[in-house]
Amino acid sequence: MISTITLLGQASSAIADHPMFRYIDIESREPFEENSFFSKIPVMYWDRSTSNPLLSIPNGHFVVIFGRLESHPELGLYVLAEQIRHFSSNLLQKK
Repeated sequence: MISTITLLGQASSAIADHPMFRYIDIESREPFEENSFFSKIPVMYWDRSTSNPLLSIPNGHFVVIFGRLESHPELGLYVLAEQIRHFSSNLLQKK
């Protein structure tokens, strides 16, 4: 069973009614088309304190998350982040 996962995406909004979670937007492309869509993956940092680094990343910043899959009774599968790297959103702008 696969349980270790790496996410590359953009930090998005916090999840309503679950203040320790936030979404990470992952861009995907349709095969044989140039249309793209975003998947919203729920993520929680392993340290459940309110000062954890996942919650302090501004929306839109690029993040790389290393973690594992866990299950939540209301959210279903989510990623429990063990390591987080984030980069300024200006790295995503086209020149």
